[in-house]
Amino acid sequence: MAARLLGHLIRRSRQSRSLVARTGSSRGTVSTYSTVSTLSTVSMKRMEHLAVSGSGVSLAERVFNAPLPSFNGNHSSGNNHCDNDNNNKDTNDAFELAIKQLNSLQSNDAAIRNSMSNARVDTKADTIKYLERSGLPLETVERLSFIHVAGTKGKGSTCALTESLLRHQGVRTGFFSSPHILSTNERIRIDGQLLAKDKFTEQFWKVYNRLWDRREHDHDMPAYFKFLTILGFHVFVAENVDVVVLEVGIGGEHDCTNIVRNVRTVGITSLGLEHTELLGRTLPEIAWQKAGIIKSGSHVFTHVTQPVCLDVIRQRTQEQSATLYEVPPTEDYFRSDAYAPIWQTFSHLIRLNGSLAIQLASDWLTQSGRQRHTPNEVRMDPQLLGGLISAHWPGRCQLIEWHGMRLHLDGAHTLESMAVCTDWFAKSVRESVHPKILIFNRTGESGFEPLLQLLNRTCAFDMVCFVPNLATSTPNAPSQVMVRFSPEMQLQRARTIATAWSDLCATEQQKDVGQVFNTLTDAFTAIWQRFPPATDSDAQLEVLVTGSIHLLGAAISALDLIDDSTTRTRI
Repeated sequence: MAARLLGHLIRRSRQSRSLVARTGSSRGTVSTYSTVSTLSTVSMKRMEHLAVSGSGVSLAERVFNAPLPSFNGNHSSGNNHCDNDNNNKDTNDAFELAIKQLNSLQSNDAAIRNSMSNARVDTKADTIKYLERSGLPLETVERLSFIHVAGTKGKGSTCALTESLLRHQGVRTGFFSSPHILSTNERIRIDGQLLAKDKFTEQFWKVYNRLWDRREHDHDMPAYFKFLTILGFHVFVAENVDVVVLEVGIGGEHDCTNIVRNVRTVGITSLGLEHTELLGRTLPEIAWQKAGIIKSGSHVFTHVTQPVCLDVIRQRTQEQSATLYEVPPTEDYFRSDAYAPIWQTFSHLIRLNGSLAIQLASDWLTQSGRQRHTPNEVRMDPQLLGGLISAHWPGRCQLIEWHGMRLHLDGAHTLESMAVCTDWFAKSVRESVHPKILIFNRTGESGFEPLLQLLNRTCAFDMVCFVPNLATSTPNAPSQVMVRFSPEMQLQRARTIATAWSDLCATEQQKDVGQVFNTLTDAFTAIWQRFPPATDSDAQLEVLVTGSIHLLGAAISALDLIDDSTTRTRI
């Protein structure tokens, strides 16, 4: 019902916007910038057209497949998230069956709390046990080469940039990351492409059946993330990649990914308090965990700035007879006359993590004998620039226009990442006179009050929606199921956050425009009812969706379901 109502509300907006696309007008598009000589082949007009129309293209495709390399927002790699096998019903059904089985390895909240109160399981030994039981010896995995990255903020972005830089040097890459936004196969990529669903399904059942058949007792199976880590190693070996860019899941020292011993290039991104119930409640404790991925004789690159964290990283580096490099600011690479003009056009993704990614990629290329590079050398050339601007990391400071909305998507969930998110959003809407809407959720144990304070100071929101990570009232797609948090638990969490927002508004003597919604479909329906679409293509709602990567996935799913419902109704 909500989807049909919202579909009715957006039809006029779609019609007016499709006329804009056909006439080729650039009004209402994502802001564009003048090109530079090193990228003169980019067709900006075609990019503008694709940014506006969206005709026949789902929001998911828009999020995951940026149209062309550009100098604003997030940058594209052509990752085919919605690849051809997405249109094959048999392939999709088989994939979803595999994901449902994978979800059986998730733990509910009670089980997780119980495991935390017991003595720590030796996660690395456990991972190796299941890896070898699955038919893949650790020694075989270690024939691959790895770049290992840990951190609180920016580790996924750094990995995405590093992978793109290497791919632009002709390297065959594997990339393991977490969490996913929409589909579980986002976590495993080959040459910048999501692992095809049919390949994921084939590898899944091969690994799952081996582990199931070799159980020593009823519950003798690896947990969800541990299984996906093992699955990733199987895929990377089968695909014979040159290098795996390996993002840590949680922490570092005890993370499932930390079983490989042959890592020669290590990255540590910005640090802050996160997962304190697991990693410790002080910055030095967090730093100790993150620095646990440092291996003997490795080169360690970081842009960590806190002295207390750097002291811990230096100590752990010395213990491993490794070498630590504090990377220069990314802006240093763009001070020459040839490259300085484009610095201001870069996204936060490049500005914050570009230097670290360049050093990681260059160090690996040097250690593998493919090029000569001195650690922390500052240089820029068209090939490096191409690798940077072609990196696409969805759901991080990403702006997409969609049926009368400027959707600002950012999965920020720590204080540090939310500071970046709110700064980006404030700059994006600074000149806008249109309604500003916040959609927020925060799962997990970490406090949300500091995040709300940052958001409250960002701008005067006209509407604030607190909502669980649920697209509709029917069960989420298998890839978006969270066994740990039931819908009822999520809704109660949203109400708790809304109460905290109300208290904050009272303290600041502000009008409380916060509301709780059961699903994202309900939230978008309410948004469109309050702010009906205008026929003027420039009249757009400024919508910020943030607080959880899983919330982004539910929002994208909800809008695509609404769009699909509208299309069927028109037909």
